[in-house]
Parts: sequence; C-alpha cells; structure tokens
Amino acid sequence: MRFSEPMSSVVPGLHGRVLGVLARTDRALTGRSVAALLHSPASPSGVQKVLDDLVRNGVVIAEPAGRARLYTLNRDHVGAAAIDQLARLRDVLLERIKAEAESWTIPAKAIWLFGSTARGQGDADSDLDLLIVRPDDVDDSEPGWLEQVETLSAHASLWSGNSCEVVEYSAEEIRDLISHGERIVTELRRDALPIAGRTPRQTLDRKAG
Repeated sequence: MRFSEPMSSVVPGLHGRVLGVLARTDRALTGRSVAALLHSPASPSGVQKVLDDLVRNGVVIAEPAGRARLYTLNRDHVGAAAIDQLARLRDVLLERIKAEAESWTIPAKAIWLFGSTARGQGDADSDLDLLIVRPDDVDDSEPGWLEQVETLSAHASLWSGNSCEVVEYSAEEIRDLISHGERIVTELRRDALPIAGRTPRQTLDRKAG
C-alpha cells in the first residue's frame, strides 16, 4: 500500500491521486488547489486533464467561479461509496489491526504504528512498523503471546501488501528507554499513532507501566 496516497494503490496513476484529494474534502477546489494537495508533485496541466476526464464521466462536478472552475466529488455517483472506501484504505487497515489486537487472549499494554507509515509517507516498498508493549508478567517466549504477535504481523502484511516489522518491548523496558532518554522515545512521542491499548502520551509522558 502507498500510505501517502492509499487510493493510488488500487487506482494507479494520477487519476487515483486526484480522486484521493477530492474524497478527503467536501470543499470545492480549483485545479491548482488539487495539484497543491497531492503528496508528490504533478503538473497543473496533468491534473487538469484528469479532472476533465472525471467530469466527463460524472465522477466529479465542475462549477464555474469567475475565470476558474471549482471541482467536487459527485457523492451521488454510483461509484462514490467505493471511492470513499478506497480513500480510507489506511484507516481500514488500522481498524483491522486494532480489532485483531483487542481479541487477543493475552492483551498487549499498547500497540502503536510508527515510522514512515505513521507519518503518512510510506510507499509500496515501505515496512509497516508496529511497536508492541508487552505486559511485564508475560515472557517474550510465551507460546501464546508469540503466536498472537506472529499472526498479527502476517495478517497486517496480507492486508496491506507491505512487510510488517514488529518491535517489541516489555513495559519495564519502555520505562528504561524513557529514563535513559533514548532517541526512539523522542521519535515515538513525535510520530507514533495509537492502535490499541494505552496511547503514546499515556505511556511515554507518564512513564506508565
């Protein structure tokens, strides 16, 4: 999955990227505004050609505004629901990971997304990085715990198409990282997104166990 522009994972090229911008807002946008909101650059002329094509197919509505035209996704179009779902691929992935994690027999203290995927910068070649905080009373070699983690990692890779890399610490190890001012703590405070259990703020700022 291309986490910066998830729709382009299924609708390749500029069409998917433009649709992703329009699906994320109800505001009417000029062609130049659409181009400016793309995560990676595209020429205004190229964006305009895509918009014209989408208007011809009824997927996008164009309205005059002086010399400019304003574009919105046609949410009455039969394809609008599918477009919205594709625009939410990243959210759907995180919801699936959360649902599986919350069904664990041995609950994790916390599961967070971190790294480039958390920042919305990952592409199809990026790892899906998960940090899992293990309870102190659970050994890292506990078979039941290992099976849960390995299954989640395999499912996350299957759901996204990205290799899932798991970093695991016990709650005590997290406290040690905080007390020693390790760089990963700063990175997690800045970028980590909570999926299940305690949030980064609850865990890292309060030194919670």
